[in-house]
Amino acid sequence: MKVFLFLLVFVSISFSITLEEAVKVAKDNATKVRLSRLEIEKAKEQIRQARAKILPSVSFTYSYTHLGGELATGLTPRDRHAYSLSLNQTLFDLFLFRSLDVAKENLQLQRLILDDITREVEYQTKVLFYGLLYKKQLVKVYEEELSYWEENYKLVKAKYDAGIVPKVELLRSQSQLENARARLEMAKSDYANALEDFKVFLRLESITEPEGSLEPRIVAYELDSLKQALLENNTTLKVAQEYVELQKKRVQQAKALYYPTVGFSATYQGSTSRTGTSTHMRDGYTIGLSLNYNIFDGFSRDSTVAQGEIELLKLKEEYMDKREKLVGELNKLINTIKALEIRISASKTALEAAEESLRLSKERYRLGIATQLEVLDSINNYNNTLLNLNFLYYQYNINVALLERLVR
Repeated sequence: MKVFLFLLVFVSISFSITLEEAVKVAKDNATKVRLSRLEIEKAKEQIRQARAKILPSVSFTYSYTHLGGELATGLTPRDRHAYSLSLNQTLFDLFLFRSLDVAKENLQLQRLILDDITREVEYQTKVLFYGLLYKKQLVKVYEEELSYWEENYKLVKAKYDAGIVPKVELLRSQSQLENARARLEMAKSDYANALEDFKVFLRLESITEPEGSLEPRIVAYELDSLKQALLENNTTLKVAQEYVELQKKRVQQAKALYYPTVGFSATYQGSTSRTGTSTHMRDGYTIGLSLNYNIFDGFSRDSTVAQGEIELLKLKEEYMDKREKLVGELNKLINTIKALEIRISASKTALEAAEESLRLSKERYRLGIATQLEVLDSINNYNNTLLNLNFLYYQYNINVALLERLVR
């Protein structure tokens, strides 16, 4: 059964996926990205709808009526035909013109929202991917730990059989071996679950193991240049700023209600007419201009404009608040990254010391100078230091990913 499960896993995970490939798949498949693209298409149609109200409208109607029996009397024709061809054109309606401006600005907003969502999806993908690399590294560490405990158990058992060590050391070694197996199984389970979550996030039917190194490339960052990059490139700020611009257009749209509207209309029509005993078609045309101006509406327009300007002030305040929060988040993030760099450097040094201590303990134990407890302490110290270093790698990577989310 175990062999079958191993083969099943091996077949289903036959090649690896890189971070770049995962980001590309996420951008193509993420639900929020797809929905945002549909919002862009909707905004394009709203532009067409707004433009349609400015363009001329042409309509044609035709009717035929037959009067049977005694209904056709006097000058009423028994068979009546009527048609009408009409054209209506808005010559001036500032509200409609401003409505088109609002629709175009909304399209720009939706495009920026898509960019912002895409950046967020990219960041989430990196966090999940680095989490997978971390859990994969844990499995590797626990596999190496298990192989050591297996060898250690064989060595202790041989010494016990030879009467060199007491039974308590054999039992202690067996306990450590079983605990190592349990830790490895738990790590494998966590890794498999994380892989499943990543598959769901990417909306894939099957997923492959992540490929890449968890060890980061340490890069020096300048706070001033990063702040400038945040203010220029941050997509969340761009969206907030665009909401302000859109609201400005809406205020101008509301103010357009103070202006009159001018329209033009033309109609060519004809119908069946009866004169004496003869029936013929009568046709002709009409041309008209219309002017409409709302002199007083109970201050409804004033209220609409005032509400729009208040909403504009709110959006400006929200933009400034978001700007300050993002700058503050950037400052804290830089401090965190610098602290992690120091901790990583210290942890690497500690790992070298733990590795050397473990080597000496194993050699002393082989020569019979050290006890098994000394070796166990060295192993635990080495493994804990290695796990801590990998966790620091993971934290550093996700913080750098967040930094890229803020400034790119």
